[in-house]
Amino acid sequence: MSLRFYKGLGVSQSRAVRDAVVCMCLLAFASVGYATAARLTVTDLLDAVAPIAVIDNQAFVPGPHAAAAHEPYRGTLRLAEVLMTTQPADLQAHAVLGKDAQYFPQVDLTFLSVRGDLVPVTQEVIRVGSLPGGRSYWDVIVQPGRVWSEPADRGWSRGAFPFSLVHTLEGETHNGLATFLYRGGKVSHLRFQIVQQTTPAHVETYFTAVGVTQATWVQATRRDWAALEATYRASLRDAVPVRSWSELERKVGRAKLEGFDAGLAADQTVLTGLDYHGVFYTRGCTSAGGPLPWCDRTRFGIWSVTKAFANEVALLHLAQKYGPGVFELKIRDFVPEVAAYPAWANVRFDDCINMVTGQGNGSAERDPNRSGDGYIDATYNDWADASSRATKVATLLRIARVYPWGPGEVVRYRDQDMYLLGEAMDRYLKSKEGPTADLWSMLEREVYTPLGIHYAPINRTIEADGSAGQPLMAYGYYATISDLVKVARLYHAGGRHAGVQLLYAPRIAQLQAGTAPRGLPTGDKGPFGETTYFNAFWEMRYDATEGCKLYIPEMVGWGDNSVSLFPGGLTAVRVAHNPSADTSNAGDPAAMARVANRLTRFCP
Repeated sequence: MSLRFYKGLGVSQSRAVRDAVVCMCLLAFASVGYATAARLTVTDLLDAVAPIAVIDNQAFVPGPHAAAAHEPYRGTLRLAEVLMTTQPADLQAHAVLGKDAQYFPQVDLTFLSVRGDLVPVTQEVIRVGSLPGGRSYWDVIVQPGRVWSEPADRGWSRGAFPFSLVHTLEGETHNGLATFLYRGGKVSHLRFQIVQQTTPAHVETYFTAVGVTQATWVQATRRDWAALEATYRASLRDAVPVRSWSELERKVGRAKLEGFDAGLAADQTVLTGLDYHGVFYTRGCTSAGGPLPWCDRTRFGIWSVTKAFANEVALLHLAQKYGPGVFELKIRDFVPEVAAYPAWANVRFDDCINMVTGQGNGSAERDPNRSGDGYIDATYNDWADASSRATKVATLLRIARVYPWGPGEVVRYRDQDMYLLGEAMDRYLKSKEGPTADLWSMLEREVYTPLGIHYAPINRTIEADGSAGQPLMAYGYYATISDLVKVARLYHAGGRHAGVQLLYAPRIAQLQAGTAPRGLPTGDKGPFGETTYFNAFWEMRYDATEGCKLYIPEMVGWGDNSVSLFPGGLTAVRVAHNPSADTSNAGDPAAMARVANRLTRFCP
């Protein structure tokens, strides 16, 4: 989903606005009103003292007198389902796809400790709420934390980790922290709080949550502990350096950075930052409990940023691997289900990546065009909530209407077209490499891992046979700061990394920042002219201070998430939770562009 359009999800816009405004106020209040400097004691954790409100996030990290853990950790935490205490008290989401969003899920989380870090054995989506059984709506992603000891803990060691509540069919994250005690095969209860989120979908209410749940230690028998540790060490080695904004101010001067965050309210910003000369400088990672610990490890639901981050990367890698004829391949030749729909006969892979299939649910008005015309209509959730590959394909074909123009002529934004492209590319890959080939595995093995992205969680369809399912590709990737920066750098480098051409360079040359027009009009007007859409990128018009008139490519995701690729190899990242119906700020990236233009020359 793009930030430029409202996703109603069957709820009136007035209610969405009301909930967003009320709950943003609650979040803003919580961010300055949490209990400060509190430490969680052994008694708090052993006796399951129930929390009533968000506390300072520092209670979940090593204190000033912390020492190494008394023993390493290796095993599974078996957590019980529990009702969360939320703000607001009622999320009004008790029957969402048959589940209740008020509950923390019953889930098994397996960790090992590596040099003081508490490392999960997977950073993939752990499906719980999206599967039958249990009351909780939520699935889970877990990121690395720490193990340590405190002088007053009576011989217990502590573990803590960041995590996210997510759902397999959506794309937002509700980020939180959790902590527990462990000693000799025993564990305390687990204390958690949820303090940050990106823009929601089915669970429309913006919320924070706290809770304590019963935890049981279970021995984990695996043969791949050494491999898990090696992968984690590689991820640390390959991570993008992340430093504070104040360091960049000292480096280039505060005046040059003035106004970087203009255009988006502070209480809607999760993080912003700039990749400059090999380092990502961040203005911080805000949350209702104060600065979020382990921000560099946290994963964020970036919605439609996924389109350029994953779908375009996959297409350009296939073009590099098998030749540019990939762009001209017909969807019908690899997704035979479309044969019953004649309007799809000439739709190419290239038409899907450019959102010009000639199918959709909007009006026939094209002058002026509104690329979001018909994007979210009464049928959208029929497709979005379809859980399997077969039902997603069948539904998107059934609900689309045929426009009076053909493919390749008019941009009409559709998540369904991006999903269908992912299906077609996966089936094309199977035609080349055999039935066990998998598009996402190819991306991980041949692009992401060489870049240093060692964990790449994405939402997939849910298949009755238990198979992995098809990545959604239109949205659903959960990115770290490092992930976003690495893929942006690959685009800046023309698709080349470490001497190897990973992506098809001629197409990247067309979409990189430059003066040449590209793409088709969207109807979205910025301060310097109309934005076009080209190969999963929004191409923003910008007039550089040196005088040239540029198009600047942006990966854009619903809620004002953006990754802007400026000339000179600079990349600006914004993660936000702008309410779905709020267009007052519109996420205009021109402010970031002005700052980047002070740091480097934009014109050739």
